[in-house]
Amino acid sequence: MSQGEDHKHRVCTYAEAKQAIESNKKIYLNDCFCRKPAKEGKTSYEYCGHNIETCMGFTKPKPTDEFQYEYRQISQTEALKIYENWKAQVNLFRFMEDESWICFCCECGCGFFRNEEGNKVEDTCEKGTYIEKTDLELCNLCDLCIDACVYDARSIDDEMVVDSNKCYGCSACEYVCPEDAVEMVKR
Repeated sequence: MSQGEDHKHRVCTYAEAKQAIESNKKIYLNDCFCRKPAKEGKTSYEYCGHNIETCMGFTKPKPTDEFQYEYRQISQTEALKIYENWKAQVNLFRFMEDESWICFCCECGCGFFRNEEGNKVEDTCEKGTYIEKTDLELCNLCDLCIDACVYDARSIDDEMVVDSNKCYGCSACEYVCPEDAVEMVKR
């Protein structure tokens, strides 16, 4: 079974992730199920070095035969600090199990981007509710959004080119754009 086949994951924007944290009083934090095994040498890909304790839930985790969750309850203030730090690194957020959990994902250490051999593959997660919309007149071709896009949806060919079929709606491009040329709109 590959990553996420046992439960639904959907990419979400930075704003959606923050809103979910702000609208829940009870927040539980546990280790990432991708980076922790990588740090312990239990995956075919190496540990990327990103923070391990980042999965946030709004309901208490229920142990399964496969996973015994070690979690702690945190304050909304602490949750927002973790969120802001992750966003500042231009990483991704995903809702899991109908928005009752948020995974803090990174391209380099997330199992959604790796196959069993550890090679990079196309993300198997559902695309988000939002998609990018770029105002080409405001775009200064700085290429910050190209570096931020882990889905390779953006390129420059005399002007900014966006492959909307590749956009998962993570909003990293919107976050890094110094000209406010990118906004997230309903898909």
